[in-house]
Amino acid sequence: MGEGRAPLPIVPPPFPDERLSSWLERIADVYLVSREGLQRHVGWVRPALQLEREPVQNDLKRIAAATSSSVQRLLAMTFHDAPARYRDLLLLDSQAFCPGCSRGMQRPQRLRSWAFAFSFWCERHRQPLVSCNTRGASALGDYWIARQGAQILHRWAMGGDSDTLSVSAILSLLLSPVREASPAAPWELAGLPFSCQHEPSIRSQRFRRPALTVVVPEFRVAVPIYEQQLPSAISDLPDTSGAERYALAIGVARVLQDPADAIVRILEASDEFGRKKVTALIDRWPTAIRSAVDRRAPCTRRRGEGARAATSPRVNRSRVRAPSARDPGRDQADA
Repeated sequence: MGEGRAPLPIVPPPFPDERLSSWLERIADVYLVSREGLQRHVGWVRPALQLEREPVQNDLKRIAAATSSSVQRLLAMTFHDAPARYRDLLLLDSQAFCPGCSRGMQRPQRLRSWAFAFSFWCERHRQPLVSCNTRGASALGDYWIARQGAQILHRWAMGGDSDTLSVSAILSLLLSPVREASPAAPWELAGLPFSCQHEPSIRSQRFRRPALTVVVPEFRVAVPIYEQQLPSAISDLPDTSGAERYALAIGVARVLQDPADAIVRILEASDEFGRKKVTALIDRWPTAIRSAVDRRAPCTRRRGEGARAATSPRVNRSRVRAPSARDPGRDQADA
């Protein structure tokens, strides 16, 4: 805002929990300009979406003067005090909104709580958020367990964690491949037009099969393999689709319900490549969980060792049937 320029005469008040960028867009609508046009008039420098993540004092002072607000009030509309993990999982460019909250409004409001990568519902109206990035989510269902998983992920991002098992460990497991990347099977391409199914670029492309597809098998129907964009790193989750994040929320809750059962099913679906990856991860999990895995499926973590035991008198059979969870190095070598 130019020196000595009067404050804007009409400034709609922000809604509770509204994001700074959302509020500035609604102010710009009053004057029939874009948010960028309002920025040029007021004179702040950093784009509004960046200000939400990393507020700049001089920019906030200019906006505060133009809107007759306080800097503290503007700070409350940003994510400046959120933990680093939470900020890393923000969808700053998300356009998700609640039809109930925005009924009768020219532009839907966007709230801070909806910017988190695992926010799928409006708690006030108890209905799903509307977004163009949720294709396939309806095929996943399991509404209540998805909500449970989303709440667990929110607590974790805000600095809490599960008493049973680290949420980071669960996400790493769900994103880990259970098989070596390979071309899609014919049934995996069934959703494509017939002509596309035989394109050399599609037939030769190698796809990952993450453990998520075992814990949440309906994910393979909701998001076909040729559309999946699941990363291998947790930090890249904001770049995935809404359906993929929704499936991860379901997966986190299901693993926490029975970690040993989930691991057994994942290992049984794994090839040698995937088994080594998964075993390396779970060997850092609590001893009680690893022991439960060994009790439920003694040979799962050491595929084929039982056959070797039958032909070698030097193998201790009792250790084959119930491998020690306190010896992860041997487990990894045998896997």
